Amino acid sequence: MCATPDTGGQECAGCSWRMWDDPVLGALTDEDTEAARTALHTAQHAWDLRAATLSTGGAEGVRRLAPLLRAGPAEPAPPSLPAGSLPPHDSARWQQILTDLVAGRIPDVVFAEFTPDRLHVIRAAADRSGIPRQTDAGSTDWASLLPLLDGDAEPRRFRLAGGIGTQEPLDRAEFDTAVSRWLRTHPALSRARTLVLLGRRTGWVLLDRAADLLRAAHRPSAEIGPGPGEAASGTDTADAVRAALRTAPLAVDHSLLLARVDRRTGEVHAHTQVLFPAGSRLRRGETATAEITVYGGLAARAPVLLPVLAGTPEADGSGAVTLSARRTALAAFAPARLAFVLHGPGEVTPHEGGPHAEGRGELPDVPALVGSLPRRVIHPPALDVFLTVDMSGADAGEAGERLGFARDVIATLARRHGPGLRVGIVGHYDHAVHENRYGPRPLLLLRVPPGPARAALAALTGWRPARREQDTASSLEDALKEAGRLVRARPGTARGPDTRRVLLVIGRRPPGLPEQHEVVPACPLGADWRAELDALRARGVRVLARADPDDGPKGPVRHYTASAWDALRAGGSFRPGTDTADDVADALAPPWQWDGPPCPLALATPLL
Repeated sequence: MCATPDTGGQECAGCSWRMWDDPVLGALTDEDTEAARTALHTAQHAWDLRAATLSTGGAEGVRRLAPLLRAGPAEPAPPSLPAGSLPPHDSARWQQILTDLVAGRIPDVVFAEFTPDRLHVIRAAADRSGIPRQTDAGSTDWASLLPLLDGDAEPRRFRLAGGIGTQEPLDRAEFDTAVSRWLRTHPALSRARTLVLLGRRTGWVLLDRAADLLRAAHRPSAEIGPGPGEAASGTDTADAVRAALRTAPLAVDHSLLLARVDRRTGEVHAHTQVLFPAGSRLRRGETATAEITVYGGLAARAPVLLPVLAGTPEADGSGAVTLSARRTALAAFAPARLAFVLHGPGEVTPHEGGPHAEGRGELPDVPALVGSLPRRVIHPPALDVFLTVDMSGADAGEAGERLGFARDVIATLARRHGPGLRVGIVGHYDHAVHENRYGPRPLLLLRVPPGPARAALAALTGWRPARREQDTASSLEDALKEAGRLVRARPGTARGPDTRRVLLVIGRRPPGLPEQHEVVPACPLGADWRAELDALRARGVRVLARADPDDGPKGPVRHYTASAWDALRAGGSFRPGTDTADDVADALAPPWQWDGPPCPLALATPLL
């Protein structure tokens, strides 16, 4: 004991003892011992409670671990969890490592992460297109290093978070020895030139200790933490590495493989449309979208393949890496707007809001696909289409439907046939009804002479349906006579000898006869529809009909109606509500043809 004690919190002149409190004489009392014991138990319980909360993430998990925790106060205060800082996810050093990897300046990158379940080691290397590909490089379970960590996951996580508990404690020196030996002997870690440490958790005592051991044994080239919004406890290491690699720049263009048709010669060639150019780069959790317009081929709703390539292929299709290939159906000749989403190098998917695309399936052989393209497309001959439309109906909706259908057919033909199409139209009203009630002067026929489809569509916008007052016959015979005049009219531009001519009759009631026949009224102008029909066919006009169902009275009128429509639709028949405008357009127009097998790819440019 010091011979000259000093009190009052001063340092003794003869030794280094400090006396910071009131002097106490004699041994500890029972109260002092119990207070110290309570403080120690409280600290032990708080330490275990902190580890249990950290490892389970919730009160329910802590209740399951209650038998493992050392005893403490009945109502312990909530533990203060660690709030240590984590490394940034997108540091400048990490981004430079990615750039060097895809550029081929470093052979690979080895990632290491210590998680509550395993010691993860993942290797990433870039392929010939600069796309990082990752593989497991020898990850290990904790139980293989320390048998004491074998068994259920919750007790193991509790120990790794620093918990001591009531079971056999994990010796820290034994832990250091086992982890250090594993780090020194691991083949991927010992040979790694570029090592990246993932640090996505903080406060886990033994996991932090293992990370310190790795820093001492292998100096990491970079450390990266969790990305924005990433839940470290719920994200697998492989997914975290994949998310980090997605921020690498594209080493080569990512393109869509299409077919291109030379409009002058009709020759078909492979064509690549760049979706995402080389050098494109995403931030953590970001995607990029590229939109492109493609065109359907010759067949209606034909499925086409949409291969996405990395790199520029040679003329024979070789030299590029196929990333994905989905199928989708495109309407014939029609444009389709497609959207593709870039998730990272080598990851391009169709946008969910676009046309339906089937699953990935097996990747195609691109050189074989390019070699299977047709040699050229064979244009069909010129086409003259004439239509007659009954403008009188039981109400405006009946005749309006026929008028709208005529517009749809013309628009569909225009998309598929282009400048080689001419359209002429004749609209016809009932004799008595429209001449007396729907104009200042007699009006029976509306006519559009043969010309461009756009002129016909513009003219139809001014046509107005009328109401009929008898359901026996229409003025179709006069419309057929006028259609014959349009067919015979000399066109403004020369038409080749192989020009196809078709007439589509759209109506509900049959034509009238030159003379009264029972209850079928006669045509006031004396037109004979049978003679006009024969004259049209003599000029090579194919006549087709789209007739509404006959709901009129039975008897002689029904028999005449059926026989008249049979004659008018001998060249082809269509049913309202069943045959669409596309179906009718397919039947009216001469087909386009491929010189070779059908084209399996979408078209980069329209055929027209």
